[in-house]
Parts: sequence; C-alpha cells; structure tokens
Amino acid sequence: MGKASWGVLGLLFSCLAQGAPTLTVATDVWPPFRMLGQDGEFQGLDIDILRQLQARSGIRLEIKRVPWGRALKQMQSGQADLMIGLAHTRERAAFIDYLQPAYYQCRPAFYGKAAAVSALHRYDDLQGQEVGYVLNSAYFAAFDGDERLDKHGVPTEDQLLRMVARGHLPLMIGTDCQVDYALRQHNEAGLIKAAYRPPHPVMLYLGMSKHSPHQPLRQPLALQQMIASGEIEALARAYHP
Repeated sequence: MGKASWGVLGLLFSCLAQGAPTLTVATDVWPPFRMLGQDGEFQGLDIDILRQLQARSGIRLEIKRVPWGRALKQMQSGQADLMIGLAHTRERAAFIDYLQPAYYQCRPAFYGKAAAVSALHRYDDLQGQEVGYVLNSAYFAAFDGDERLDKHGVPTEDQLLRMVARGHLPLMIGTDCQVDYALRQHNEAGLIKAAYRPPHPVMLYLGMSKHSPHQPLRQPLALQQMIASGEIEALARAYHP
C-alpha cells in the first residue's frame, strides 16, 4: 500500500475514532427512487441503498429533503456532503466527486398525448414543439445544450406530468425509470412514450461534495461492493418488476 493510501486511512481512522460521523444527504422526491411514505419519511430504491451503506459502514447518513436545485448549491458550498441519483455533467463535476461506478441507469424519453408524440421520430422533429423539462436536470448533451428548442422548465417531475396531462404542454422529457413508474400509478390522460429514443443512457451516481470535510469516508461507503454483488439489482426489482 502506497503512502497516499496510508494517508487516507489515517484520516479515516481519525474520523472514526471521534465517533461515528454523520453525513448529510440532500435530496428531493423522485419516484420510485425517493418517495415520501404516509409517515412523511423517505422510502424508495435510493433510500434502500443509503440504508444498506449506512449499515455496512457505520457512517450515519442524515437524509434531508431539499429542492433539487438548492441541493446542488449546497453541494457546491459543502453544506451538504452527498447527493444520490445524480447524472454526470461537466459543470457538476467541478464540485462533485462521482463515486464509481454508476449504480443504475435509465434512458431519456419524450412523453405526451398520442397526437403530440405521433410525429416524433427523430431529434429534429422537436423543432417547433414546446418541450417541458425539470429545471437543474441533465438528460442528454444534445438536448441539454440546445438553445434552438422551445424548452419550458418547471421545478418538479410531478408538476411537469400534470402540465402535460392537462394540455398545458404538448411534450415533456423525462427518464423512463421515473416517468414509466409514475404513469403506471396514474395515467388518466393516456400519456404515452414517443417512438424516438435518444441513444445515450442516463447513468445515476452517488456523489460527494468536493468541499465536504468527510472526503476520507468515500471508500468506506462501499457502494462498489453492492453493485458487484448484485444487491442493488435485487433491491431494484421491488420498484421495476
């Protein structure tokens, strides 16, 4: 083991010697990964993963509900230690360490009523269409950076789905893991997925703020072990049968 590794271990043992540390996880509702139960407590796949990481590492993880955009700002300042369900962007990587590898993947997709999605067969068909999206989200580079499109940002996926269902927006973009789950629960408006599918998946990561004082605890979180063992895949079956 090299000197650098021993230095990290020394910092880790120093942290643990002071008692089990508490790391703040800033996050918001995003079914089925993060949902609020009847008791107001978080539940879902991401919460199951965080509980397992806490049990394995002895590191306390305090989950706080924060609007997604504000959570990113807290990661930037070091006020929050962790976020889960993060897509990778170059801008975020300036202040977030992405714990490798990604623990899950979804695919971006476009949704709307049949009349709106029937003509959407390729990316260029989005021109001239108003497309709803969730602010501070990352879908795929071509869409995220396209200033030619008529894009309408809203704070949450739930608000976005309601706007499309009520006809206030003709189309929306989302990730299939989340939107497909939501439409299985409620879809009175008959929203469907467009035939056109962007080619690149959305990889989901657990990320630690580069300004967190708990940087030495990244490795003990042992996320990679859960991925390699198939444990996360098994946990996901409860939400994605």
